Amino acid sequence: MGKMKRLAIQPHSDDILFSCSHILFDPDYEVQVLTVENDKRRIEEDKKLYEFLGIDFHHLNIDFKDESYYGFHKKYKTIDEQNTYEYLNEYFGKNVLNEIEESLSSWITNFLKNNKDFIVIAPWGIGHPFHFFIRDVIQKTVSYMEYYREFPHSYKRRSQLQVEKQKQQYSLLRSIDVKAFDDVKWKLASKFYRSQSGLLFFEQGYIKKQLSEEIYIRNIDKLPF
Repeated sequence: MGKMKRLAIQPHSDDILFSCSHILFDPDYEVQVLTVENDKRRIEEDKKLYEFLGIDFHHLNIDFKDESYYGFHKKYKTIDEQNTYEYLNEYFGKNVLNEIEESLSSWITNFLKNNKDFIVIAPWGIGHPFHFFIRDVIQKTVSYMEYYREFPHSYKRRSQLQVEKQKQQYSLLRSIDVKAFDDVKWKLASKFYRSQSGLLFFEQGYIKKQLSEEIYIRNIDKLPF
């Protein structure tokens, strides 16, 4: 049996390590990573991490930075399609949002043409408007994909209504106990993601819980094997 090949797509530079690190450490996986946001400092952090891990890393060549999270949650209580697109169109402007969508869709399509055995693994879209948007773009682009549950966004109290609604449309594919590699995961985060030192400090309560990493699929999708 060959390796499980995954194109791991992250809206921001730390999402895969925070939310889906088991695919980085498990030798049964062959992984490539794509970051959508193009903040120069954070992309450099990504490059150093994935060079250290020996994993192929890519990022979209669009000059933009996403800080939509806090502004969104000051205005809305929870995330749905209408308020997400309303807010992001205001935040980025329609032209930039369209450019991100077209570039991401095109990049994925071209990658999968040249890497036919890869499956896309992408954010579940919980708790963060940009994650929701990226998940939507990828769903429009590929016929089958897997979804990682985002840390820490999906565990916040304000995200639980969205989690419960999505569990009606998505099923848990696997839950991975992180205890064997959790210490390594957060040591790498501290070493390589210096720009996120504040988040690592303030989210210690969640980090210490050693929450399992969860992977979902849509109920309407069939496994491709």
